[in-house]
Amino acid sequence: MKKTLIGLLIGVVLSSSFFLIKDFFTVETRVPKNHVTVRLLFETERKVDNVVLTSTYSNQKIQLNGQSETILVFPNPGEGEFKICCQFKDGQELCSQGHYVEAGYSPTLKIKTNEIETIDFY
Repeated sequence: MKKTLIGLLIGVVLSSSFFLIKDFFTVETRVPKNHVTVRLLFETERKVDNVVLTSTYSNQKIQLNGQSETILVFPNPGEGEFKICCQFKDGQELCSQGHYVEAGYSPTLKIKTNEIETIDFY
């Protein structure tokens, strides 16, 4: 009887620990309906000062603080287009081509020294 209770107690403790640790180390991003999520990966030696996203329904400018990646979410209730421009600390700017998007799309773009590469689009 003692062994059964100890086994149950250990099971409850381990299960609780698993869920607490899992929630601590994972981040879940809930994106509202009719929005697009763009993930940017920065793989450049140049320092990116800020990123400007221009889309059919939204304009955003975010300042970076040395991040190696960031996620932008913007409204797009139907078909639309977006463009990313990176402004570097040296004053130069690098822009992507316009990308066609629909609500629910989640493109990933890689920012390199002289180009913005599309890695994944859906």
